[in-house]
Amino acid sequence: MIIVTPAQMKFLEAEADRNGNSYEKLMETAGTRLAEKIKEMLSESVVKNVVFLCGNGNNAGDCFVAARILENSDIKCFVALLCGKPKTDISEKNYNRLGNMEILENTEEIKKLLDSGSISLVVDGVFGTGFHGELPDNISEIFSACKDIRILAVDVPSGGNCMTGVAANGMPAAYKTLTFGYKKVGMTQYPLKSLCGKISVADICIPDCYTEKFEYIINETDSAMMRKVLPRRKPDSHKGDYGRLLTVCGSECMPGACIMALEAAVKSGAGLVQAAVPKTLMPVIASRLPEVMLVPLETDDEGYITADNYEKIINLSGKAAAVLVGCGLGVTEQTKILIKKLVTNIKCPTIIDADGINCIEGCIDIIKQSVSDIIVTPHPAEMGRLCSKTTDMVQSDRLETALELKKEFENLTVVLKGAGTVIAGSDKVFINPNGNPGMAKGGSGDVLAGIIASLKAQGLNSPECASLGVFIHGLAGDIAASALSMQSMTAMDIVKNLPKAFKEIAE
Repeated sequence: MIIVTPAQMKFLEAEADRNGNSYEKLMETAGTRLAEKIKEMLSESVVKNVVFLCGNGNNAGDCFVAARILENSDIKCFVALLCGKPKTDISEKNYNRLGNMEILENTEEIKKLLDSGSISLVVDGVFGTGFHGELPDNISEIFSACKDIRILAVDVPSGGNCMTGVAANGMPAAYKTLTFGYKKVGMTQYPLKSLCGKISVADICIPDCYTEKFEYIINETDSAMMRKVLPRRKPDSHKGDYGRLLTVCGSECMPGACIMALEAAVKSGAGLVQAAVPKTLMPVIASRLPEVMLVPLETDDEGYITADNYEKIINLSGKAAAVLVGCGLGVTEQTKILIKKLVTNIKCPTIIDADGINCIEGCIDIIKQSVSDIIVTPHPAEMGRLCSKTTDMVQSDRLETALELKKEFENLTVVLKGAGTVIAGSDKVFINPNGNPGMAKGGSGDVLAGIIASLKAQGLNSPECASLGVFIHGLAGDIAASALSMQSMTAMDIVKNLPKAFKEIAE
């Protein structure tokens, strides 16, 4: 599903207007869809009293159209102007068509009506997709009076930032949101996502072909989309057809990160998985994962691999279709030297996770020296270290942060992890909708890195393998949470449910 930024939506509306679907027609269509949604929501209600909370922009215009359409139905409509008379021409035109409908402008009168117990539905059309900042106090007061009434948000709940997902203090939580044309990117990010309720997208006759003029297209992934990129297994195939993955992960104090990444990689379909690991870890890995080929690496006295292993690893990479570096590696002067040399000299696609990312903090420009595709999989704190931002700065605009980093490096795909993971690569961006808070536990990122690396070894392009990997990871996490609870599930439970996740997408 294509989703858009507020600026992209503004462009689409302008294109529609330029091609004969005028702004006035768009508003009439949006208002009609809104009226239909209201009728649907009140179809089983005995009392059918609706209050339209209106601002002074085009969101209010959509409400005016819907109120006019409903005027001769069994639904009683009240129109409340929270910001005075409408200020756009088309909104004003539709306001003037309301006839004798009851209009409320006094804050106390509006609050009294909302507190009366007679209102079945509040339609929130105060602020639209261009909103940013804080809600005025008088409007917050009115929203407080709506707390026991179902709210249908028009395009976006008022106070939500449709670019970043930031939510203003005092904004209402919608029961449902009817958004027009396309879902807005901020609705995929928290906290706004949690305040939208069930989101429906109303068709207002803007063709998808207009999006081809965007600098980048944003897609919210789903099973149908991911099924198309899932690697297929040929009847006459052999293990060499599905790539060799080399992993450079692990240390004596963090063997689990390596094990989780390896098991996820094995269960995600790579033909061969080869692990270059501290030699002391070989017995435990061999006992758990007999499918993995092991290569011993020398370590320092504390069990971290040393830069002396460079030649051995670079030779192994020559036979690999992809290389994963970082999970449980540790950050020492030696691992920093090693990772920098590997990133600039490995000739096959490289996935950098966890301590691999931390090892190139402050010198990320070495990615420009790489001759291969690079995928980085940072969580917000790691992203902040790469971009010289605080974690809060990263989280306040996740899409733009990922895009900024991607634009610096032609060969880079960015996977910014977290709720609503953002994948930025080439001319497409993907945002992932699934997953759950039970996955917020140590090891989940190592599992994701193993999945993505395994898919990359099978020949998918970087944005595809990253978006599929994130979706599979989230789906396996949802299956685990359903069976075990979010409290009790572990990262290894995600791994155990990878077969079910792949099977569900394939079918």
